[in-house]
Amino acid sequence: MIRGVPTPLSLHEPDTWPQLLSASDAAGLLLVDRQTVVAMIARGELAGVKVGKQWRIAPEDLWPLIPPGVRGRWPPGPWRDEAPGEL
Repeated sequence: MIRGVPTPLSLHEPDTWPQLLSASDAAGLLLVDRQTVVAMIARGELAGVKVGKQWRIAPEDLWPLIPPGVRGRWPPGPWRDEAPGEL
């Protein structure tokens, strides 16, 4: 079976993100290099867990690093900054 080319995650569609992001996924969303994400984890700026040799980041740990102007345009869901009913 031939695997397709992975589609990059959309910054504007957080409901399509996987439950755990790879360092490459997080880098693509933050528009930085993968090594920058790994360095952020090492410095304690971003929570991450190592699964085997790969870093995994929970979306809720990445959300605070997404600019508020982008988060404000996200559809309703658990990733929104405001409480339900606050728009």
